[in-house]
Formats: sequence, structure tokens, C-alpha cells
Amino acid sequence: MQRRPLGPILLVLLALAACVERKEAAPVAPESAAQGWTTAFLKEAVLVADEIRIEGPQDLLAHVAIQQDPEAVEYTTRTVSEGLLQELRVIDPQTHVQVQAQLDGWRLAAWKRLTILQRPGEVPVTVQATGEAMWAAADGSGERREATLTFQGRRAR
Repeated sequence: MQRRPLGPILLVLLALAACVERKEAAPVAPESAAQGWTTAFLKEAVLVADEIRIEGPQDLLAHVAIQQDPEAVEYTTRTVSEGLLQELRVIDPQTHVQVQAQLDGWRLAAWKRLTILQRPGEVPVTVQATGEAMWAAADGSGERREATLTFQGRRAR
């Protein structure tokens, strides 16, 4: 497996951080966060990989924002047996364009494809990154690099 040099990845992380407008959000009361949504993705972090897949319950889309660029990224939405599937795919991988999204406090950047699957029923929120995946906490408290990274959050009961 050919590894990307560290320099371009760091530039991507810095660009993502610089391009996002910071807004002071009202703090989420712990009891309301626990009742309605997982707290697993609230702490600011960055996830970069070739492909990223997000799966979650019916209210998943209220927590995900995607950035669409119709000239560089193909966007499709369709119903599949598992639920509602949204897919963003880079049209020409040689352009070094990323598919970008946000899941609560996490910034996501996929070099090839990002999929979001909204599933019926009470299912955990799962984020899986494949292909030279790297996750880093925005405060510098942690970093992981693997071929595949999987993160999961469940609603507190």
C-alpha cells in the first residue's frame, strides 16, 4: 500500500480548520444530549480517508452537513433496502478534490467517496473510514492512523 506523505495530510487538516467559520454555540445540557443523541461525535475532531461511511438512525441527517460541488463531486440519493442512502463521489480522483462533511463536531474529508445511510429503527451511529484513514482530535489530545477506522456512538438510556 502506497502511503501519502504527511505534509499534504497536514495541509488538508489545516485547510479544513481554517475554512470553517467558528460560531459560539449554546452549550448542550448533558441531560438533553443524552436523551436525544449520542455524545460520541460532539468533541471537535478531523477524520480523513479515501472513503467514509456514516450510518445512523432516522434523525441522523439533522446532525450531518455536506458540502456539494457539482463540478467536482457527483451526488446521488436513493432508497435501498437498508434505508435512505446519500452518496457523494469525486468525479475525477486525479484532481485531489475532497468530499467534505460535518458530523456534529467532527470534520470529515474523503478523497474518493462519502456515503450516508439513514436507517429505520434505533441503530447506533457508526462512522467507518477506509483507505489510509487518519483521525485527530482538534485539541491535540489524540491521533489514530490505520487502514480502517471505525467509531460508534449510541444514545444514552
